[in-house]
Amino acid sequence: MTLDEAREHVGDGVVYKPAYGADQAEDGTIVRVSSRYVFVLYVGDRTAKATHPSMLQLLAGASA
Repeated sequence: MTLDEAREHVGDGVVYKPAYGADQAEDGTIVRVSSRYVFVLYVGDRTAKATHPSMLQLLAGASA
């Protein structure tokens, strides 16, 4: 995902896919996008975390 794609999908679900293992994938929702990071509220968290956009993939069924 790119920053521009993330900006188009604020409010949509994403999957965080770390480079070190698929077993560490997490679902979340894009809450905002800065000039460098996508802020994602992950399931079970209380605050959004800055995430590099290349580590994110839209969940199936997200608005296009």
